[in-house]
Amino acid sequence: MITLPEPYAKLVERLSAPRWRERKDAVGKLRSAVADDRGRPEVMEPLAETLVDGLLSPEGLEGRAACHEVLVAMAPTSTRAVMARIEQSSVPPRLLVDLLGELGDRVAVPRCASLLRDQDADPNLRASAATALGRLGGVHAQAALKEALHDASQMMVVHVLDALHAMGATVEVVDLERLFSDPFTRKPVALLLGHSRDPAALALLVQAVEDSMAGVRAAAVLGLCKLGEGMARSKPGLVPAALARLAESTKRSIRALILHDDLEVCCAAIRLATWGRDVQAAPRVLEAMDDPMVHELAFEFVASAGAEVGEVLREADAQSSHARPEHVLRLLGAMDPAIIDEASLDVLAQGLADADEETSLAAAEALAAVGTRSALPELYRAMAEDGRRGEAAAEAMAAILRRLGDPVHTEVSMIVGTHWPDSGDLARNLCRVVGSLGSARYASRLVSMMGSADVGVRIAAALAVGQLDGEHEGVGALSFALADEEPQVRAAACRSLSGAPAAVPSLLSATSDDSPQVRTAAVQSLVALDNPVALARLRAIIAEEPVPSVVVAAIAGLGNSALEQDLTMLMSLCTSADWEVVKAAARALQNFGAHRATAALLGLLAHERWDVRWTAAEVLERRADRTAAAALIRALSQETDRQVREVLARAVGALEGRSP
Repeated sequence: MITLPEPYAKLVERLSAPRWRERKDAVGKLRSAVADDRGRPEVMEPLAETLVDGLLSPEGLEGRAACHEVLVAMAPTSTRAVMARIEQSSVPPRLLVDLLGELGDRVAVPRCASLLRDQDADPNLRASAATALGRLGGVHAQAALKEALHDASQMMVVHVLDALHAMGATVEVVDLERLFSDPFTRKPVALLLGHSRDPAALALLVQAVEDSMAGVRAAAVLGLCKLGEGMARSKPGLVPAALARLAESTKRSIRALILHDDLEVCCAAIRLATWGRDVQAAPRVLEAMDDPMVHELAFEFVASAGAEVGEVLREADAQSSHARPEHVLRLLGAMDPAIIDEASLDVLAQGLADADEETSLAAAEALAAVGTRSALPELYRAMAEDGRRGEAAAEAMAAILRRLGDPVHTEVSMIVGTHWPDSGDLARNLCRVVGSLGSARYASRLVSMMGSADVGVRIAAALAVGQLDGEHEGVGALSFALADEEPQVRAAACRSLSGAPAAVPSLLSATSDDSPQVRTAAVQSLVALDNPVALARLRAIIAEEPVPSVVVAAIAGLGNSALEQDLTMLMSLCTSADWEVVKAAARALQNFGAHRATAALLGLLAHERWDVRWTAAEVLERRADRTAAAALIRALSQETDRQVREVLARAVGALEGRSP
């Protein structure tokens, strides 16, 4: 009877608890304890023996599953216990052979290879040995599996082929041709051929695409995709060229697999259609877009398909009841702007007025990517819509105008006219458009709109002025806007003054505004300007300001001062009861070279909140102070949060790799 120390004894007992949550909690605590005690064989070895007993127990499926999970977490420490139990049995339990593969310790390869070669052993046991070898990988495992390809049992050969595929093994095509001719082994061979990186595999896989068995066709598509990826460097054009020359019947087989239930097969078929520039696959790709994982592949397909894809997509939209309109529009937007046809552009422009918001948004997004000046009038009309519709139309109009280059100002004048709107959604979105163009030519227009009776227009105009390049009259108007009756307008003006050094006095005054929102924006702009004149005010804000968001913004301004008094202040803020203040102080300490800054950050690694510890660890990683190495290693050994441990491990690794 093995006696385990606490807490292991009670935790192991709870692995068989009737309630799922209790078992899960016990597994989590055991895994954490194992991570801490991994270097203690006097604890780990008896624990592994006990867990193997639990795994082989005839009672309690849930308890066996919990033991299995902990044994896997103990790898490779648990391998010795599993191997010893296998050696003690005249007929090794299949469960333990399966486990060897999951443990991933290649010390088990010889034993698994021996089981695979034993023709007198239970076939199921030999199959488990083959699977374990596939998981373990390595030269010796691969050699044992290749030897077993000549086994008399077809079923055993299938398991061996699957194991070779799982390890990504490269097997000579000539050795697989014999097995490819056998319908029983053709499917796993097709998968394995994908790893060969041999042009000779191409003909076999193309042949398999039209196989009478659906499973073989799916495997052939996966194999072809893998082969193309593997040959992308050595012979990048070989597979795409072969796909482009495929017979129409073969192309139809690939198109059919685009709607396969297995997402991996679906994605592989789309990639093959993309490489072969099979425009007629567009309707199937369109239908498959109901799965969000397919979207990116669908865009790549359209981008490479050529000019004809627009017509095919439009016809598919008209004929199919499955295609969603927004998917059609987004795919049209993925076309090369240089070759998109006018009919497709008309479809996108019409989509802006669709009653369904998602469809109109998709049209706007597509026009932002491929639209031309012909779409500008429709976009300008759509900018009068409220909410996301108008904003998306404004983004699309700005994108098109930027692409036009020099003629942009003429286009704006032709569309808007001499009388610019000064209220409503159209005026707000027009501010967004001309602001994104960045030309000081629009300064006077925006200054005029800053006097609008519409608060939303004043906000949009103030933000747009901040995007204009060079010196212009808008800077003065922004300073006047700091007296606006609406705090949102004043805050927008503060944010836009972040690039105007002459506005420091105005921003300093705004730090005393009645609105916390305005004070925060003013402080953020002062920090962005990095003017030493503002430091005294930032210190006063940190000491006196009651609103944490304003204090946090001011703390960032001390990070570049390098002054002793600011270091002292930041260190004191590390003891604040407000954890957002503590995190801001930690971030600001990054550029202070003094060891006292490192000490303050190390102290935060014991903070009760994980996000404070994470911030401190991240700053310590960037500081790369070798004096912190021992403390970081100690903190890593005691840390329980996974995210914090990751950052600490990176910091330790960086320091250990740095020259003293």
